Amino acid sequence: MPARDYKEFHAQLPSLVGRKCFVTLATNSLKLHIDHDKKGGTYLWVDPPWQFCRDGEIIESSASCPHHEEEDYEQRFHAWSSRFGITRGSVIQKIQASPDGSLWIHLSDDYAFFAPKEFIPDDPSSWFDHWYFHEGESNQPAQTTPGLRPSVSDL
Repeated sequence: MPARDYKEFHAQLPSLVGRKCFVTLATNSLKLHIDHDKKGGTYLWVDPPWQFCRDGEIIESSASCPHHEEEDYEQRFHAWSSRFGITRGSVIQKIQASPDGSLWIHLSDDYAFFAPKEFIPDDPSSWFDHWYFHEGESNQPAQTTPGLRPSVSDL
C-alpha cells in the first residue's frame, strides 16, 4: 500500500544518505543492504514495479527479470542480475519519497532506482508494501560519506 509505505518509512530515509549499499535480488524484488551485505542488517526492500537507470536511461527493470519457468532460467537470471553488480558498494546520494508511494534512490556514478506510484487502492487490511525500510542490528557505526547531507523530498 503506497500511502502507508510513505507514512511509515519516509522519515527514516534521510538516515541512508551517504551510506554504502549492496544490491541483492529476490526474483524481481530489490533488497538494498545498507553499510554491509549481510543478513540481519539494515535494508530497504522494493517490490515491483521498479526501474534501474543511469543518466535517465533504463538499464533494467523488474519487468525485464526472466520468468522462473523459462528455459535456461538460471542462466538468464544470472545474466540479468549481473547487470546490478556495478552498484556494489555505491553510496546513496539522495532519496526522494512521495506521498503517492513513488521512490527515487540516487546512487553514486549517476545510477538510480525508481519505484513509480503503485496503482493499488489504499486498503488498511492489505499486507502489501511496495517498499519498506528495516533498521537492523549493527555492531559498527554507519559508514557515511563526508559532505553529503540527508534530505527527503516531501512532495
